[in-house]
Amino acid sequence: MNMPADTSETVEFRLATEADAGPLKNFIRSYCEFDHIPFDAKKIGSSLRILIEDGTVGRAWLVCRNNRPIGYMIVVFWFDLEFGGRCALLTDVYLEPAHRRRGLGRKMLQHVEDFCRNSGIGVLELQVQQSNTAALSFYEACGFQAHDRVPMSKRLV
Repeated sequence: MNMPADTSETVEFRLATEADAGPLKNFIRSYCEFDHIPFDAKKIGSSLRILIEDGTVGRAWLVCRNNRPIGYMIVVFWFDLEFGGRCALLTDVYLEPAHRRRGLGRKMLQHVEDFCRNSGIGVLELQVQQSNTAALSFYEACGFQAHDRVPMSKRLV
């Protein structure tokens, strides 16, 4: 059931700082549990420090409702000739379950899209588990298109 966005409360997207590392790690743990992704607290912690300290790598935002963190987003950057240069990957989008299906996901995506446009980034990508049909439908409704490609990775460390 879709619930209308609650306009009586203030929602803000706060750029994460070093002081936010603890709450961010907790949200990342919840996200990993939801998507059945292995969570290594030590690796996540050191990577998160790099992300927060080095703006050339990407950005992390806390999503706050009435000044209380209820979720987060992470975007990382790269360069691709096919897409005309600077690109961004929305690696993480997470809201606490009680705040889902209320219009906040669209606001989160709009915030990231606006940030990317203002930063000269021409393409925003994301990845979705094929089994997460609700997320696939949501992202398609927001204008994202699937490509006929298979993401592949190789761990080097």
